[in-house]
Amino acid sequence: MNTPTIAHPSGLKRSFSLTWGPSLFDWLVPGAGTRHRIAASITFIVLIVVCSKIRFYLPDNPTPITLQTLAILTAGGVMGFRWGLISVFGYLVIGALGFLAFANQPWGFTTPADGWAYVTGVTGGYLLGFLLATAVVGALSQYGFDRSNSLWANALGGIAVYIPAIIWLAVGDFGWPADGKLLMDGMYIYLPGDFLKVIATSVLVTGLWKFADNLQSGREPRDV
Repeated sequence: MNTPTIAHPSGLKRSFSLTWGPSLFDWLVPGAGTRHRIAASITFIVLIVVCSKIRFYLPDNPTPITLQTLAILTAGGVMGFRWGLISVFGYLVIGALGFLAFANQPWGFTTPADGWAYVTGVTGGYLLGFLLATAVVGALSQYGFDRSNSLWANALGGIAVYIPAIIWLAVGDFGWPADGKLLMDGMYIYLPGDFLKVIATSVLVTGLWKFADNLQSGREPRDV
């Protein structure tokens, strides 16, 4: 795989560009090869799994509040479009095979049948939303919504999770949400928590960009 040429920007803030730029990972690890990207993707898969287990259930709601969105957005913001998608897709694959990946799965191994039932169940739309959110954040970050502008990419990515999720719940016959409560139970109740996760992800990614810029400029990295 060809490694993109890294050029130091004229400033820490860039506006939207039609030029496809390097990802944050490319800035953090100049000259990184495929094995480095695979290792980073595996690290993000583990992070997503751990964040899926930090969960809180609302009354009569089968979809818990977790930290998955934070990990998903960070994967897109750091790895970019292609490798961000590879990371999240890898997470979905191991969950579908019956490993411990998803929020409602127990620690350990079940069966591929159980994993696939989870993917096609009530939370399946949110899992598809993870892929869409990663694609949105990863693409926007490489088109100029990086550094302090990463907030906008993360905000759009956070919203993107719910596009396939709401369609999935509206079309499927899952017995939840109740009639007339699709948007309230399927999206609105999660938005306050998502707002905090978007802010936290943006602070983290912006700090990593600052660290990478300092490295590229030949200065010692300062506090980020």
